[in-house]
Amino acid sequence: MPKQINPTELTISVQEDSRQAVRAVMLQHWTKENPGSAHTRNTYRYNVETLANGTKIYLTRPTRLNKGCDFVIYAEYPIVRFKNGNAKPPKQSDIHAELSRLIKLYPSGKSSLLRGVQEVWECHDVNKAVQRVCASFPADAHLDIERLLKIAKWLFIEQDVTYWTESGREMLRNSIQKDFGELPCSSVTAPTVLFTKAKRESSLPPRPLI
Repeated sequence: MPKQINPTELTISVQEDSRQAVRAVMLQHWTKENPGSAHTRNTYRYNVETLANGTKIYLTRPTRLNKGCDFVIYAEYPIVRFKNGNAKPPKQSDIHAELSRLIKLYPSGKSSLLRGVQEVWECHDVNKAVQRVCASFPADAHLDIERLLKIAKWLFIEQDVTYWTESGREMLRNSIQKDFGELPCSSVTAPTVLFTKAKRESSLPPRPLI
């Protein structure tokens, strides 16, 4: 007998300024999910971004492989679709393809666009990054730029959640740099610390003088 599905839709905002803080907030949301049973299965949709045209970027859980902390990213205004017309979850290769398309259409905006990707990678406010990048592009490109940067934000987060003890979000950034060159320095004046180091020395007693 199939399990009863109990769907829940929530809207969450993740604006933390370091990858550690972002991951902690995401896991806090997952711990609030209700447990299932032998007869019920709980599913979740998390609305995480709204584009200028009113469409959402959202996450679904659990995933098909059900690895615990995984999630799938969807965009109601999708980059790619399945053959039946449904939105297809964006992948790393889709970010590459969209960057290539936009740079080919607007070559003078390449540096600004890649700088926006760098700002998102550094956990800066994605909406401010979108505004800065769009200033270098005509209005008819703004929605696609917003979609690109906001999907990139969540692909970075997905890699941090899934591969935290490995390279995490560096995987997507490194692959982008391999195809498009080194990402320009962020234009944000106050840089964000992505990787905090524990101050081990302060907790140790002073070394004896010899």
